[in-house]
Amino acid sequence: MNLQVKRICFLVSAFLCVVALFACQAGIIDFPGAAKTGETTEASETTSATQTSTALSQASETETTADPGPLTDEQALEAFTNYLYHKIKNLQQILDEGKKPCTWGIASSDAKKITIMFKSYTGGLFKYHIDRKTGKTYATHYVVSSNSYIRTKENFNIRDYIDKKPTPTPVVIKPSGKDTAAPTAKPKVKVSSAVSKISYVGSAKLPYKIPQVSISGKNTDAVNKKIKSDLGKVPLKGSGARGINYSYYANSKIVSILVCISDNDKKTVDTYKAYNISVSTGKFVKDKEVIKLYGTTTKKFFAKVRTTYKKFGGGPSAPGSVKKKLRKKNRKRVTYKHLEPYIGKNGHLCFIGYVEYYGGAGKGYRVFDATKRKLLA
Repeated sequence: MNLQVKRICFLVSAFLCVVALFACQAGIIDFPGAAKTGETTEASETTSATQTSTALSQASETETTADPGPLTDEQALEAFTNYLYHKIKNLQQILDEGKKPCTWGIASSDAKKITIMFKSYTGGLFKYHIDRKTGKTYATHYVVSSNSYIRTKENFNIRDYIDKKPTPTPVVIKPSGKDTAAPTAKPKVKVSSAVSKISYVGSAKLPYKIPQVSISGKNTDAVNKKIKSDLGKVPLKGSGARGINYSYYANSKIVSILVCISDNDKKTVDTYKAYNISVSTGKFVKDKEVIKLYGTTTKKFFAKVRTTYKKFGGGPSAPGSVKKKLRKKNRKRVTYKHLEPYIGKNGHLCFIGYVEYYGGAGKGYRVFDATKRKLLA
């Protein structure tokens, strides 16, 4: 083959190759195992979308599991307030009335733990111990008998209550930075004789004792001045001389003193007077307040008085014919004008009643136990 023929063959071969290449790219010719241009693009897009979705999912997981960081004191206190409103359904009513204090606040705080002190409206003291990092919380309760805090079964995570609204503004203990767990010491009450002498009633010698009250942390000067002023007018000697003696009962709320003024004459009835002092204030309390501090109402107290008078009947020596009449008269005297309530022996609700009785002057002061519904003196 000559040179010219070879050149022609080469050019034809080259032309055919170029045509085949363009046909392949245009999809006219399909070679086995070869991916078309459209398929390559689609696969590439699918791969890209999958990678993007995976990246977003991983980012979302990262956001969900991100460490929220340690609790601040403010977060803990707000969450605890929310917790109380969920636990105590009538909490807002208790706070609004203000009769029974219900308070809480941060007692102590450090890098690992927050301690919140809670005083219940029932008077119970609780500590809530909060792990600053995890939010895990448990409670301890103050026990008077052991003077210590005992762990309770109350466990929860304070973080669960961070977003549980509403959070009304409560009455709170101002954070002091110190653990204020120790309860306030109970006031010490003492009744002694400010004046202790002998009264000469004729040939008889009677004790002449004027009581004096002291309550730790309270000023009782006004109370003692009044008692001494009242009883100091009773003469020691001569005409009208009297003896003075007293008994008393005290609890955490009230001190009741029953004073007896006697002339040693068995035919006459002694005179009695009651003094009631509040332990929390060191001041006198009115008759209605005595009944409330005892734990009952005026209506129930008067009902006890009527029952007591019904049994009294004017005294053991009163004839049957006059008992009914005297009982009827005395039951009409059931008002504070004729009654002086006080707390007597064994914590019983007692009272001095100005009544009609059989014999002697016919009217005077007698002492009754309303709890037992009986005459005492």
